[in-house]
Amino acid sequence: MKLTTLILTIAVSAALSIGCSKKEPTPQLASNDIDKPAAAEPVPTPEPTPPLTPETKIQKQPAKKAAALEGLTYVKGQPVTLTEGKVYVVEFWATWCLPCRTSIPHLTEIQKQFKDKGVTVIGISDEPVKTVKPFVENMGDKMDYTVAVDTEGKADAGYIDAYNPDNTIPFACIVDARGNVAWFGHPMDGMDEVLALVVAGTYDPAAYAKAKAEAKAAEQRLYALFQEYFTAFASGAPIDQTRPIAEKLIETENPEAMSAMAWHILMQADQPNSDKPIALKAAEKANTLTNGENPMVLDTYALALFENAKVAEAIAAQEKAIALIDNNEPMAADLKTRLEAFKAALNAPETSKDDQ
Repeated sequence: MKLTTLILTIAVSAALSIGCSKKEPTPQLASNDIDKPAAAEPVPTPEPTPPLTPETKIQKQPAKKAAALEGLTYVKGQPVTLTEGKVYVVEFWATWCLPCRTSIPHLTEIQKQFKDKGVTVIGISDEPVKTVKPFVENMGDKMDYTVAVDTEGKADAGYIDAYNPDNTIPFACIVDARGNVAWFGHPMDGMDEVLALVVAGTYDPAAYAKAKAEAKAAEQRLYALFQEYFTAFASGAPIDQTRPIAEKLIETENPEAMSAMAWHILMQADQPNSDKPIALKAAEKANTLTNGENPMVLDTYALALFENAKVAEAIAAQEKAIALIDNNEPMAADLKTRLEAFKAALNAPETSKDDQ
């Protein structure tokens, strides 16, 4: 994974969890409309409380039975009755909501993946049937799960009002085999992983919340290291100043991060502070961590070998990377171009890396 891709990956979870407001916010009185006391003691501002995640919210209340799916008009699939022993994903959406449309193919994949494990996905809208039905028909197999309209507002009351006070969509709840709401949140914000655990009967909200918080903290530390390294690199800081930062990044043992850092360094190999040895160290470790089976990591490793005058090894690594590419001709062509450059350097001793 190259640097730009990694940065996008770090940011994508926040982008995917964007939702639409389901209801208009309550108007707030202007400050001059509020009667103030003549004099008041200053009130200390409390420390901000981190927002509760779906997992921590679940921990703070006893297991709650999921509301029955009543008052629905089905526009696709058969009516759904929550039955113990089966798992359900109850999702709320609207045709006008762009994030909802983005999540539709994702929900289709979830239904396909978990269909044989007793999971039913149902999408519920509160729009008129005449709006929802043609939209669903036009989507065809791209929206391949049960779809209903909450014509009586009962589903909204049982799920949105109970678990989603911000009234944002898309919004999903996982109902476990005991009929309890096990998780709720944005359907593209970790729901897949939780669903797999719920289906397996091993979901522990406390343990999952802890692991998720630790992963988030590690991600933030990683991003901070990237910022620190490349800010120093761009300012022209010498290698003896940037290398300790790079070593810390390598210690995270994140192969994607190491490969991305190495690639960025190698793409600026002509800069006087381009640390080619550390790029090779990072790429080699990333390749080891991925068992030499990731073509993009191997591509970076091959370039790092080449830039460190290990041309024959670079050729071998690049050939392996090309062999691992499956049905991606543009990527294969890009890697083959670099392979030819490596071979040309090997066959031209007077301009080989050993003589530079």
